[in-house]
Amino acid sequence: MAHFYVKSEIDNTALAVQEFGDANGQPLLFIHGFSQSYWCWKKQFHDPRLNQFRIIAFDLRGHGRSGKPLDKESYLDSRVWASDLRSIIKSLGLIRPVLVSWSYSGLIVCDYLRHNNEAEISGINFVGARTKIGTPEAKEMSGSLFLDLAPGFCSENSQDRLAAVHKFLLNLTNCNIPEPDIYEMLGYNLSVPTQTCRALLERIVDNDPVIAKLKIPTLLTHGSDDTSVLLSMAHHNHSLIKNSTLSIYKKIGHAPFFEDPNRFNSELREFINQCVTTP
Repeated sequence: MAHFYVKSEIDNTALAVQEFGDANGQPLLFIHGFSQSYWCWKKQFHDPRLNQFRIIAFDLRGHGRSGKPLDKESYLDSRVWASDLRSIIKSLGLIRPVLVSWSYSGLIVCDYLRHNNEAEISGINFVGARTKIGTPEAKEMSGSLFLDLAPGFCSENSQDRLAAVHKFLLNLTNCNIPEPDIYEMLGYNLSVPTQTCRALLERIVDNDPVIAKLKIPTLLTHGSDDTSVLLSMAHHNHSLIKNSTLSIYKKIGHAPFFEDPNRFNSELREFINQCVTTP
C-alpha cells in the first residue's frame, strides 16, 4: 500500500492517492461519489479476486485528504474534473485503466470523456452512477435519498448537517451498516466543506450525447432498491451505450460494492478480463 499526492494540471490542487494490489497489474481506478472518500472502496482493496490488478483510488478535490478550494468555479467546470482524472492517469503512467465510478462520479467520468479520447481507457464500470444532474429528466431519475437529504449536506448548522448525513447513511443500503463503519463514513462525509457540497449540487449537466458515443466495454451495476439514483437511470444509459451490460442487484440499495462485495468483486474481475481482451 502506498499513499502520495498528485497535483491537478489545471490548478495545482493536491489529490490524495492510495495504491494497492500488484504494481505491474492491469490498472484499475476507483472514483468515489458525492461527499465520500476513496476509503468507501475498502472492501475491494484487499480482496484476493482483485489483488492481481494495480488498484488506484483517490479523494476527489474538496474531499478527504485532497485539497479543498472553496470557490465554486473549482467544481462547476467540466474541464476541472477532466483534468483531475487525466493528471492521475498521466502522473501514474496508467496505461488504458479500467474506471470504476460510483454515484456522482459518473458525471466526472463523463467530464473526462468530454475532453479526452475514450481509447485511453479500457472500460468503465458505472456503479449506481449519475450521468445527469440539474435537469427535469435528472430529477425524475433521482430518488428520495438524493432529493430529500443531499441539500442537508449544505447546511451551515452543524446539527442539521449531521442529522442529514446520518439519515443518508442509514438509508444508503438495505443492510444495517455496522457501527464502526457508519461512524467512519460519518467522519469522511462531514470532512467535506459545505461550500463544496453546494457547488457540486449546482451543476447542470446532461451527458447523453457523451455516453451515446461510447464504444469501449461498459458495465452498469445498480441496486434494484437504490433510492438515490433510480434504476431508471441505469436502464436509460444501457439503452444509449451499445457495448454495455446491465447487472441488477436485487434487494440492494445504493452501494452494491459494500452490500454484496463477493458478487461485486467477482463481476468486476470478469469485466476487467473482458476489457483487457477486447481490441
